[in-house]
Amino acid sequence: MINLKKLFRRKKGQGALEYLFMIAAALIIIFVVVRHISGTGQQATSQGDLSVLQIQADLAKAKMEAVGIWNANYLVQYDNDNGVVTIVDTDNTTVATLSVPSDYQDAVSTYLGSDDKSLGTVYNDCMAGNINACRVLALYTSSSS
Repeated sequence: MINLKKLFRRKKGQGALEYLFMIAAALIIIFVVVRHISGTGQQATSQGDLSVLQIQADLAKAKMEAVGIWNANYLVQYDNDNGVVTIVDTDNTTVATLSVPSDYQDAVSTYLGSDDKSLGTVYNDCMAGNINACRVLALYTSSSS
């Protein structure tokens, strides 16, 4: 008859190695989960920022309509030297001048650059998810114009 004790006897030290592999696997799983959760949190934060700026863009549009200066064909211009955005009508008359805060200057400069964009284009770009276009329109909600 087969001696069962000899058959199921484990060698010393074998258990420790198995436990090390289990701990390593658990640490890898924890690392992957934490990385996934932190990535999802950052994505939610940036999506939340965009949503807030889109709401401000809608408020800017409503505010401009209320004072009679909303026209999708008006041009938005950026003066990099003075740090101001101006909105001009079809006769090239300034209808609004907006100061650009220092934390928005790079975004506004990147979006507008030296090109004039129509107010309608800026609004449509914002609603399409361009966060820099939203920052341009958000300037109007924070201005006293």
